[in-house]
Amino acid sequence: MSNKRQISALLSAVGLLLVAFCISGSTANPADIYLPQLKDKNPDLRIAALRQLQTSLDSRIPEAMLPLLSDEGNSIRRLAARAIGSRWWQIAKDKSESYANALEHNLRPEIDFEDEKNMAERGIGLLTRRYDSKMFSRSPNGRWTIYERHGFPCLIDTTTYTEELVGWARAYNRESEMPPWIFGSNSPIGQDEAVWHPTKEAVALSVSTSRRATSVWIWQHKYGVQKLTRSELIKLLHPKGKIDEPTPITAIIKEWNEDDLLVSVGWGLENEAGDTIAWNLANHGWRVVSLESGKK
Repeated sequence: MSNKRQISALLSAVGLLLVAFCISGSTANPADIYLPQLKDKNPDLRIAALRQLQTSLDSRIPEAMLPLLSDEGNSIRRLAARAIGSRWWQIAKDKSESYANALEHNLRPEIDFEDEKNMAERGIGLLTRRYDSKMFSRSPNGRWTIYERHGFPCLIDTTTYTEELVGWARAYNRESEMPPWIFGSNSPIGQDEAVWHPTKEAVALSVSTSRRATSVWIWQHKYGVQKLTRSELIKLLHPKGKIDEPTPITAIIKEWNEDDLLVSVGWGLENEAGDTIAWNLANHGWRVVSLESGKK
């Protein structure tokens, strides 16, 4: 099928879902509309319904995902595996093993899609509470585990098995703001994406603020998350505290040096030397370490 026909079919499927939802009335539970569509013969309708359910916490979703792990479409199988893993806390402990066994089916050698295998591997780790997979980043003391959920770093406290989306806020708008981990949402967490302090309960997170700009968040136990913003970078490093051009700014984690997180900052100019700033865990503030770009 050509790309144009695929897009047309998908739009038609989404249109059918929207019509169904509008007919049902605005007070209906969206899951009541979309869950039955997961059994439709039309794969475009199934995947459109599945995408509509991505952020739903309806308790029926995990069980509804099980048949989709054997669907003909890779995207549907991947999203079903993601949905099961992300709702690990909704699945009773006495049923976790059967769900994990179902996900093992998607790790078979003949499966050609790494993104599908990654989601199955992640789901198994979440269900069994074993976080030694490449899909997780774990603190040196073993208490904290990070995985990606909704394009955000999701932090699990393994002493209580509760979790939080790091950096997410009620005012966050997925329609206008890009999730900070969206580009690697089906991939393993790289060593440079979550850099734990060797002895303290703190982690530096590499995040994306646009397709060309990157930044750094620091999460510290009992203090929450500190986001390094574009305006803060400009105030720190630019002589006037502002820039006129829409230059993409890249902030890249270098290393932990005792209580300091060292971060290299580039201004989007080719072959430009980077400035270095540091966040201090004790003082909870940024300072300039070195200026190599000649902007100050």
